[in-house]
Amino acid sequence: MQAASLQDAVAQTYAAGSSAELAFKKINAFRAVQGLGPLNQNANADIAAKNHQAYVALNNSGANGHVEVAGTPGFTGATVTDRLVAAGYPAVIAGEVIAFSLEFPNPDTSAVDNLINSVYHRASMMYQGFTTVGVAGEDATNPLYMDFGATKSQLNAGDYVGVYPTNGQTGVWLTHGVEVPNPFYQEMEMTQDNMCTKTSSPISLTTEASTTLSVTSFTVTEAGQTTPLDVRLITKATSTQDTTYLGTNVAFVVGKAPFKANTTYNVHFVGKATGAATGSANGLSIDKSWSFTTGSYKRGCQ
Repeated sequence: MQAASLQDAVAQTYAAGSSAELAFKKINAFRAVQGLGPLNQNANADIAAKNHQAYVALNNSGANGHVEVAGTPGFTGATVTDRLVAAGYPAVIAGEVIAFSLEFPNPDTSAVDNLINSVYHRASMMYQGFTTVGVAGEDATNPLYMDFGATKSQLNAGDYVGVYPTNGQTGVWLTHGVEVPNPFYQEMEMTQDNMCTKTSSPISLTTEASTTLSVTSFTVTEAGQTTPLDVRLITKATSTQDTTYLGTNVAFVVGKAPFKANTTYNVHFVGKATGAATGSANGLSIDKSWSFTTGSYKRGCQ
């Protein structure tokens, strides 16, 4: 079975109390509770994130915020990989997330919380191989930008299984956040009203990055009840779009209605991860149960 090869955390140097420091701490806490390796600050990646933040603001290109166009003011690279390399970080793999925390003010939320509370952006931030992050903190007019990269991937053990929300977690949001691309595109438009009335916060289970996860059952049941909630299963196999934005090693369920406030839910997953990393021709059988408790927050909902 593949052994884990995770890097040690290195102290960051963002200004105390800044948006960048908050984002750095939030994403690393999110990864740590799932047993994922830490992301370490890189000054060149910080430059890449700040350059791109400035580019989007200068060109008013937020509608296509991950792309730059050659010949336009402030251009440093078409893709996040190009921009990291241009800033002096020789990324082999790369990713980027962008978010505001202030669209719907709430003292307990941040831009990273908004990203975590989604399918595709959470999946990006759970990517096991990333080792580096560069942060351009948000301000009154610019969203947060985080650029991820690695020159050599971190590795989780072949029997790795991570879940989110984690066992015993409290304060879980009631609904899925607004995100683009839309993971529900086959069913409904990505509108605030649809997210507020037709979704729950997403629940995910992840195995080692190179494995293929098959799902036998993935249920969510309110504590004290016997009938599971009506949920959507979202994996790489569920749609053409998901083959682009999700790995073979992750599965999500999202309820078809909001979670109840201040309520405990029990989750049960049965499935299998296959691949050389598991060290077995039969793969890794998974039968996992856990629970979490919601808070009362529905992002952007009345």
